[in-house]
Amino acid sequence: MRQKRFIIFFLGIFFLAFAGRAEVLKVYRAESGVGWLERSEQGDLILHLEGSWYDMGYEQGKLLKKECLITLNSVKGLLRSYLPFASFKLTKKLLYKTVYKREEPYIPEEFKQELKGLADALEIRIEDLQALHAMIFIASCSGASAFGRATKDGELYQTRSLDYPLTFIDPKTKTPLQNQSLIVVYKPKGAIPFISFSWPGFIGSVGGMNVKGICVSEMTDASWYERPAGLPMIFRIKQTLAKAKTLDQAIKLMTQNPLEGGYNFLVGDGKIPSAVAIEMNAKRAYVGSWNSPAESNSYWNWFKKYEYHPLEGLIVRTNHPLSKEIIKDYPIPIWLGRNSTGWRYFDLRKRLEKEYGKLDLIRMMEIMRQHYQEMCSPPDYKGCSPTIYQAVFAPKSGDFLISFAYGNPREQGRYKTSAYNQPYHHYNLFELLNRSP
Repeated sequence: MRQKRFIIFFLGIFFLAFAGRAEVLKVYRAESGVGWLERSEQGDLILHLEGSWYDMGYEQGKLLKKECLITLNSVKGLLRSYLPFASFKLTKKLLYKTVYKREEPYIPEEFKQELKGLADALEIRIEDLQALHAMIFIASCSGASAFGRATKDGELYQTRSLDYPLTFIDPKTKTPLQNQSLIVVYKPKGAIPFISFSWPGFIGSVGGMNVKGICVSEMTDASWYERPAGLPMIFRIKQTLAKAKTLDQAIKLMTQNPLEGGYNFLVGDGKIPSAVAIEMNAKRAYVGSWNSPAESNSYWNWFKKYEYHPLEGLIVRTNHPLSKEIIKDYPIPIWLGRNSTGWRYFDLRKRLEKEYGKLDLIRMMEIMRQHYQEMCSPPDYKGCSPTIYQAVFAPKSGDFLISFAYGNPREQGRYKTSAYNQPYHHYNLFELLNRSP
């Protein structure tokens, strides 16, 4: 088995070295580390950040100044389309006062420093960036963790699909946000190296994996207690990736008070291997694995009964809770037809159960893609989810697959633009960390 793994690893390194040539685009040397930007062999933008948190923010601003400003302009463009009679100045002020200022006391100092470094490098008011980060509050997503008997080799594989608007488009350059998607490789001074998927000007994390075998996936979960009044989700995840060495540590960090919600999370540890689902709102949190009470729960929601049945090593979540603790705070119907959270949960679970015991990195990605493609109805493809990226983590080996959306949905439609119809690419966290400009 060890010999087989060595051969596979060697062939992977050989492929990366000779199948294509990475291109170093920019390098910036800060006081505590070197930041650099490359175009990978497979065509993705990879941002490498190293050093203190302030310096890593500054590195991003220096390496991607033009792209960061495009991101800010694309946010202005989207807000203008939703709120045509409200100025961006007013909207920004409202976001800053009603969301960011309420979250600010709970944001770790290191991330405030990173944001300051980014603002200093871009030579803009930090309030603009704070308002941008306050917007990341609602998304419709899906995810699954499979390990033990559920997978082909017993290892942990965890998916993450981020369903976010594809209409963040800069009115000046006509550049969609997804065309600037980044794989960000963090080497923070005094913390754990990790990867996250992001966009220029955004320092939070909505999912990722660290070198200690910890991975986190996130899904929005509607709640009567959904309010910004604690540690923001994007920094809750990032803090976990930067600090957690074990699943217990990750759970403690992910459920740190004060809570903010609502959200569903999948948190995995490839070393065990095992994973848990965390369901959270601003009032309470539930934590459980495949054999915990939520996975065999049943309840009524808007005149329809839902029943859940456990299957060893398999955990699935979309945008509704399974636990009795959190479902009582859930305010909307679970089932509203195709593309609703109920339909997505049972369709995705059925597909995973069909290949139970055969799941691996590639099959998990293929199943996720097929699940999302099924939501679309040809020939006009109505009902498609706008999916900005899809990823699968193998945290023990450091392997991951990533697919980013690309293009303008106003011209090509959601179906062709979304991540589930773009090529997915294979990388290894440890290999990326060992790269140098």
